[in-house]
Amino acid sequence: MIRKLAPYTKGYRVYILLGILCSAGEAVLELMLPKAMSSIVDYGIGGNGGAGDRSYILTMGLKMVLMALICLALGVGAAALAAKAGMGFGANVRDAEYRQVQRFSFSNIEHFSTASLITRLTNDVSSVQMTLMMGMRMLVRAPVMLITALVMALRISLQLSQIFLVILPLLALMVFIILRYVGPFFTSLQKATDGLNLVVQEDLNAIRVVKSFVREDREKEKFFQRSETLRQTAERAFGFVVTFIPMVNLIMGGTIVSIMWLGGHYVAGGQMLSGDLLAFFTYASEILMSLMMVAMVMMVLTRSIACGKRIVEVLEEQPEITDDDAVKEIAANMGAGMGSSITITDDAGSQLLSDLGRSAIQGVSQYVSKKMRSVKVTLKAGYSVLLLPPLQ
Repeated sequence: MIRKLAPYTKGYRVYILLGILCSAGEAVLELMLPKAMSSIVDYGIGGNGGAGDRSYILTMGLKMVLMALICLALGVGAAALAAKAGMGFGANVRDAEYRQVQRFSFSNIEHFSTASLITRLTNDVSSVQMTLMMGMRMLVRAPVMLITALVMALRISLQLSQIFLVILPLLALMVFIILRYVGPFFTSLQKATDGLNLVVQEDLNAIRVVKSFVREDREKEKFFQRSETLRQTAERAFGFVVTFIPMVNLIMGGTIVSIMWLGGHYVAGGQMLSGDLLAFFTYASEILMSLMMVAMVMMVLTRSIACGKRIVEVLEEQPEITDDDAVKEIAANMGAGMGSSITITDDAGSQLLSDLGRSAIQGVSQYVSKKMRSVKVTLKAGYSVLLLPPLQ
């Protein structure tokens, strides 16, 4: 699926690359702020025997303001580039899908149904382009924050970092469960959307017939049934996803309580500075938030995978009737009819040329004068070709 959709990023790959770099730079600079704050607490406030160091505080504070401004610029740039690339990618996919639909025969359209094609051109493409935008932001930002924050936390306290050996596998297991079981729900959700669109389309196309035969109640019942199916499918899909959020909050709360309890004993025993505990607490929060962002992106990705497969089905569908077949058939008939006798007549029916050979047909256009509206070429087998004068 990715290989099929990747070519449609053409023209926007530079924006994607720059957006990824901006998101990564923003995450790295943002994670440098807690360490700078830790230095202010440990050396700026607690330095000089507890008297503090005003110049150090001002210097580090100025550095933090500068880093915050750079983070702001990178964040705005990443958002703008992600929007540009996502919308452009969606436009390319939608254009390619629409052109493919134009090539379909009636049997191809009936294979998908008109309502399903409308959903694939609108809802499915919107889901895929939104995933690209979120991927450029959150799917890049979250792993960078996770790795960087984990490294910084290990540098501060190796003993306190052992908490992550319990937390990270639990969150990874929860993400795996979501990806494993939620995917089919979103596939069913898109099919239910197709069914609802089909009922609306049929009702609008045959509204006169419905009113003539007084079938409004029947159409309302059909719509209610499809709407209820869509509601129930959506409740199953998103209900499973929503239960993930309280579980993540429970894990995050337990992690924070464990860090504060163990870290407090380390600070009281002189094994850790209070500023380092503050920085470690911030990094732990960043790690948990990055994991939650990854889980959210994965939930959106699960739905977009189902939508992407539906789009690829349209793009890979082979039309049963093509112009190439028609051209070959016409060429075969023309070749069979082009014998040794070719007659050219004008609008009045007068013969201009007769008994021409097969090769002479290539030079017929030079006999079309400006005064004639057309020239008819009659072949021996009875086939006629109407030649119009060239545009001036």
